[in-house]
Amino acid sequence: MTSSTALANADRTDRRSSRSSAPKIRLLQITHDLAIGGLQQVVVNLCRTLNRSIFDIEVLCLRAPGEFAPEIERLGIPVTVLPQNPRHTDYFSFLKVAKFLRDRKFDVIHTHNTQPLVDGTLGGLLVGGVRTIVHTDHARQFPDKRRYMFAEWVLSHWVYRIVGVSNETSKNLVDYEKISPKKIVTIRNGVVGDTFQRPINKFAKRAELGIPSSAPVIGLAARLTEQKGLTFLLQALPAVLRAQRDLRLVIAGDGPLRRNLEEEAQRVGVGSHVHFLGPRTDMPDILQLFDVYVLPSIWEGLPMVLLEAMAAGCPIVATNVGGNPDAVRDGYNGYLVPARDPDALATRVIGLLSDRRQREEFGRNGRTLFDREFSAAIMARSYEQLYLRHA
Repeated sequence: MTSSTALANADRTDRRSSRSSAPKIRLLQITHDLAIGGLQQVVVNLCRTLNRSIFDIEVLCLRAPGEFAPEIERLGIPVTVLPQNPRHTDYFSFLKVAKFLRDRKFDVIHTHNTQPLVDGTLGGLLVGGVRTIVHTDHARQFPDKRRYMFAEWVLSHWVYRIVGVSNETSKNLVDYEKISPKKIVTIRNGVVGDTFQRPINKFAKRAELGIPSSAPVIGLAARLTEQKGLTFLLQALPAVLRAQRDLRLVIAGDGPLRRNLEEEAQRVGVGSHVHFLGPRTDMPDILQLFDVYVLPSIWEGLPMVLLEAMAAGCPIVATNVGGNPDAVRDGYNGYLVPARDPDALATRVIGLLSDRRQREEFGRNGRTLFDREFSAAIMARSYEQLYLRHA
């Protein structure tokens, strides 16, 4: 498997200088939608940070535009939606994509997760003229459904490179899908970090959210699904409250398990200490209220929320799954604990809440690590090298 650092450094100057007078490369990003989520944020950050003097970018959504679509359009990047009937599986949706490709003509296609891979690759093969197809595999639980793994294995033969967003994801592509390691490159997700340390009025933000001015705060932003393991965090909270009786847990985001989680909070007797905020557009400000960022996921790719927490200087307690260890170096910028273990979560959270000096050290280390390895600019340069190899 190839590292993103090697790609980013490889003959960058020669390639860019040789392209200075060449036509722009037509690049298409294909995704299900641009709803609020980590995968979608990767697409947004690529649109923000790719070199627009080299790439002429468009985005194709297979389902719906979503909340991020206007942000991309404000960058001057067209967003097209090819809606599918959500009640029926459209086995020929790749034909719609093929027609779009025929009409718009692209040099490079970049797909995100399985259905965009299927439609983008088959559509590109039908039309011809596409020089490079790059695919990114985001957060999945391995082993996945057989049909998804089989589809990726088959289509990998026509894809130039498959990107794993973490070391664990790349390893799983080899171990479970039997994709050749020569086809796989690891490029970690990246975040635009400038907004995560801007000055805010913390007292006003606490008042807005109903959090007492002196209460310790732990929290996270996540889609409220089984993957995020929030039940285990709620089960850990009674022990934390015995040590920190004024504590508040902030959960930003929405999802199918919201009502269940609200009921679980009441069942374990912590309902008055938990703030379910729903979807938020002000997470850079909310993160500055957190004494500890907690991510209790059962599985992950490389969660953008961890990178945002690092950019904001938050110490982290996260489960040792997926790409979490890529971002959280145990004992350096946070702690890793086993998944599905409320006692371990509680122990590490209590320890950090009682040690301000350790929290501050972890926060500084996290920001340093973010600047060195996880900025959106680093991610974009690595993808640019992939796009340019055959374009």
